[in-house]
Amino acid sequence: MKNFRILLFVAVASLFAACDDAIDIKQPSELLPEDTFETVKDLTLGLNGVYGVIPGENHIIFTSIFTDEVRLGIANGGQGRDGELAFALNNNSGDAASIWLSNYSLVNFANRLLVGAKNVTPTEDELSSYNDIVAQARALRAYGHFQLLTFFSPDMKNDNGLGVIALDFVPTKEQKLPRNTNGEVFALINSDLDFAAQNLVTKTAQNKGSLRTYVSTDFVKALKVRMAIYRGQYNAAEADVDALIAAYPLTRKFYGNATSVNAGSADDLLAKSGYFRLFRDALITGANNNNEVIFKLERAASASTTTGNFYQAWSSVNSKTTGGAFFEVSTALYNNLLPTDIRRATIIDPTAFPAFNVRPVGKYAESEKTPLLADVKIFRASEMVLLKAEILANRSDFPGVANAINAIRAARFGDASGNIAIPGNIQAAWAAILDERRLELAFEGHRYVDIKRLGALAGKTVDRTPSDCNFNNACSLEVTDYRWTLPVPRPEQAANPNIQQNPGYNNQ
Repeated sequence: MKNFRILLFVAVASLFAACDDAIDIKQPSELLPEDTFETVKDLTLGLNGVYGVIPGENHIIFTSIFTDEVRLGIANGGQGRDGELAFALNNNSGDAASIWLSNYSLVNFANRLLVGAKNVTPTEDELSSYNDIVAQARALRAYGHFQLLTFFSPDMKNDNGLGVIALDFVPTKEQKLPRNTNGEVFALINSDLDFAAQNLVTKTAQNKGSLRTYVSTDFVKALKVRMAIYRGQYNAAEADVDALIAAYPLTRKFYGNATSVNAGSADDLLAKSGYFRLFRDALITGANNNNEVIFKLERAASASTTTGNFYQAWSSVNSKTTGGAFFEVSTALYNNLLPTDIRRATIIDPTAFPAFNVRPVGKYAESEKTPLLADVKIFRASEMVLLKAEILANRSDFPGVANAINAIRAARFGDASGNIAIPGNIQAAWAAILDERRLELAFEGHRYVDIKRLGALAGKTVDRTPSDCNFNNACSLEVTDYRWTLPVPRPEQAANPNIQQNPGYNNQ
């Protein structure tokens, strides 16, 4: 059974906020890491806790509303109008605080496990399991640090640039830590990933069905690829990205022996489309029916609720046209989704077909018969293909860029009818990659970072149709704007006088 926990950010805020006198008192029942973890079995339970706090939903929801993935929904009651849809972002923004605190919560949980592990002496028979637990915790700590850099570093390509606080220890409340440089944080991340690659028990892409929700060496490779490309270190990523593309073939449009599907029927899509099944977390089996997920976060509704982890993110009841959509798929995104592209029936709920007057977000519609529930896909093979396209664009291999993009489009269209032409110049190549990432990775939390990374190269930024933004005239945001980096949240600033704010937010 999947294990979904609601993140309680307040519980971890004590890492970064001043403590009251009552909190300063050491309670008789207080358990420190060295007391909590005494055996390898204890570490196993602790590792489950680390997995339980990996964030995923918050940056997906923020990205979708702040950029150009949504428009006002039929049931919108004011949500987002003066906030994300207006490009409102400052050090009081809940989005920035949520992403900051949730990723430091992950780092904190991992560090507490690692501190506890130092006090456990495994037997010879337990040594492999012990090293594997430590390796998984370090890989997840690396992921948390990288997510923080992704959203809070103004320029990840500059090793001397402003990074985040690198934590390979459990800080005390007295410590007021400054931000490290990007290079220093990446050094910690690489150390963690190198250790993980050497000590993980799960080292291959075989038997992938049991590996997708746990850290494996494929997780490590995928994180290293994404990190290298974001840093502009294209040559460093190629071997790993090629290995992952070979190990995880793209999921096909059609499932089993199907050759057609009714895009207006969720039942028919679930029976006949592999890609649709992937986002309903349905089992994908049989020859040539590939599950391209490399790593995902398992989510399940708790016993006390009938809704899932995306409840009230975009809709209040369910993802159907009658489900109370606060936000709908934007007009510009809809216009770029062709009728024969299976992504249209996945991104937009099938109940919108055929008129599409109301376009609820359908990518997280249902899992395990629970509405608005879905596993959070962190790494997929299609992202690896698009990262390979960036490697090819960097060396001006325009036919290679087209081939990479068309491999994805052929899998989504079921044939070559959606293929793009070879880009004619370097800006067109970057634009083709950014455009394809917009379609393939919609509502997966990439668009904000993608515009920041690739917008200037592609000559593109936020793309909102005037009809979607005429209510507040917030139709575009220059790619050079400071708001493409999140601000350090005010609670961190209030508790930590040594923290440096990001440019543009200094007067807040």
